[in-house]
Amino acid sequence: MRLEMIGLNHTTSSIDIRDKAALGPDRIEETVKTLLRVHDISGVVILSTCNRTEIYISPKFHTPQADLREMFEALTGISSIEANSAYIYQDEEAARHLFRVASGLDSQLLGEVQVLSQVKDAYHKALELNSSNNILNKLFTRALECGKFVRSNTGISQGAVSVASAAVQLATRVYGSLEGHNVLLVGAGETARLTAKYLVKSGVTSWRVSNRTVANGQVVADLIGGEVVNFPPTAEDISWADLVITATSSSVAVVTMETVSSALRKNKELKLFLDLAMPRDVELAVRNLPNTYVYAVDDFKEMVASSLKAREQEAVRAEKLVMKQVKDYVDWYNSNRITPAIQQLQEVFETIRVRELEKNIRHFNEIDHEQIDLLSRSLMKKVTNHIIANLRHANTNGDDINLAKALSKVLVSEDEENLNEVLEQLDYELSH
Repeated sequence: MRLEMIGLNHTTSSIDIRDKAALGPDRIEETVKTLLRVHDISGVVILSTCNRTEIYISPKFHTPQADLREMFEALTGISSIEANSAYIYQDEEAARHLFRVASGLDSQLLGEVQVLSQVKDAYHKALELNSSNNILNKLFTRALECGKFVRSNTGISQGAVSVASAAVQLATRVYGSLEGHNVLLVGAGETARLTAKYLVKSGVTSWRVSNRTVANGQVVADLIGGEVVNFPPTAEDISWADLVITATSSSVAVVTMETVSSALRKNKELKLFLDLAMPRDVELAVRNLPNTYVYAVDDFKEMVASSLKAREQEAVRAEKLVMKQVKDYVDWYNSNRITPAIQQLQEVFETIRVRELEKNIRHFNEIDHEQIDLLSRSLMKKVTNHIIANLRHANTNGDDINLAKALSKVLVSEDEENLNEVLEQLDYELSH
């Protein structure tokens, strides 16, 4: 068995090409079935996200790259020109690529956490479809372990690396736990939604949404379990809120000094304004009010830049950890080159054991038969384990393959129907 993959991601293709090539849940099952109908392929796992579409294959022999690209075109619907941007990796390089993906080293946002769940979902889908095999099982389980290990032992996923995440990190520093706090969300665009998503994960459950277009505001309110209020927000809404997030496209401020002053007369508790809009949504003078803290986009950009620099430094350590994990997998992977010969060896030795036991068992008392059977199994296991261990360690200059070929020829007669197939596969391994 071999390992190979073909795919494209945010570094090789535009978003339009990635959208076209994406294989949603409804298409993955059909695609997997199509691939498994190819005689040479025994395992398939498909990883398809907003930033990448990658197909991992375990074939008997490697596929010519031109054929892989044609296959990718047919399965995804992209053109031959678009398919030229796809990358192809085999064996160790394929493993290294997936391990880096799972560790967040190949992400558009260095160290992102979500990709690890996406790799896990892709593997579980393959298990559900019964499309994986031992090569891919080991590859994906080791990749998932690697991703967790890297994040546990480096800071590659720590720190805010987007304005939205930086805003939430700052709110957490101010309030500690965000559970039980009231949040007023002003705006319903992409930035507002992303910030709300982070805040929901941080435990916020009490929401009001203020948006120029009520219908859009209602969509966001429904997603986070909030209620829609007037736009611009009133003094009553600001008085109610502990945290105000603003992210509109308005050309003028929507949170004024007058409104906030009025709100503070009703509620003098600390207020935190996180202004994610450009130009600003919150009038600059609001910063001068008591118990009021206002942070704008430029403040968050400094946090993001600092976090990204720290992540880049941690990425160097992460790469070293990944290489160690890849080596462990490759060592296992290489040992599987002689699996056909090992299986054949075990079958032949078991046949010899059973034949000799049947021939000689009558010479012993019936009460001893069970112990004799156990003894013969133990002796044969020690012999085979010793031979197998030496085979697995004979990795220099293809010695493992040559030994496996010699054993296959010695232990099995020429008329053994699977001998030629075993030798053919071992010859291929030796030449590659």
